[in-house]
Amino acid sequence: MKALRFVLSCALFGFAPALLSPLALFSQSPAHGVGGKWAGVLDIVHADGSVEPGNAFFSLSADVSSVTGTAGESPAKQSHISAGTVQGSSVSFDVVVNPQITVQFHLMLQGNRLRGTATGIPAEEGATIQVDTVRADAAWQTATAIAHVPDRLFQNIAEQDKRLFDAYNNCDLDTMGAMVTDDLEFYHDQTGLAVGKKIFVESIKNNICGKVQRELVPGSMEVDRLKGYGAVETGVHRFLHPGHEENGIGEGKFVTVWRFKDGEWKVSRVISYDHRSAAK
Repeated sequence: MKALRFVLSCALFGFAPALLSPLALFSQSPAHGVGGKWAGVLDIVHADGSVEPGNAFFSLSADVSSVTGTAGESPAKQSHISAGTVQGSSVSFDVVVNPQITVQFHLMLQGNRLRGTATGIPAEEGATIQVDTVRADAAWQTATAIAHVPDRLFQNIAEQDKRLFDAYNNCDLDTMGAMVTDDLEFYHDQTGLAVGKKIFVESIKNNICGKVQRELVPGSMEVDRLKGYGAVETGVHRFLHPGHEENGIGEGKFVTVWRFKDGEWKVSRVISYDHRSAAK
């Protein structure tokens, strides 16, 4: 009787009781909103801060609790999904890439975005797979572009370079020692090869402390990922002699190999070469 009085009341005041309509309930449900085409990015974010950018395209159909359709890296490369479920705004499904690899998607419907994470793609411990898509039209076109996750590898190595040479310039031998591997190999065009952390730290103590300051030449630094190991940094740096300006300013090129292990960056190999007087 209460429901009937509510319907009659709504009719008298000129509006329909939409909340009582099963069709309206379905049209407003998260499952119904999942249906359609989606386009965006699938990025592997490595523990070292580097990013392998990729793309994601979904063509989905959903009912109250399940989702079917296809997914792939392009509209032309689509695979059928399986084990698709919808629970509230949560959407999950699997894509069998090959007999050895099944990718599991764990997504959330957030307005016009379908985003979340994926697992199952081979990657090192600590890596994550970020998925972010937006609704697309029948031709897979979207009203807005989805940006890839920013690659932080360059920034991470720049921070490590600064930390290392702040210690170098301030004779912080403990920090210097902690930032290189025990089997460090240091190649110098004027002194040859020196092997080991102890020799390196002693050389800094005897030849650098209070005598030399190092500056990175702005804009000269480049960083590239070494898959499964770390990164290689190249650039140009200058060496000043505070209080002994008559010694001039030296300049040289360098290659630094950084090992990334257990969440830590350490220098494992250095090549310092092409030393000369800096151009005025």
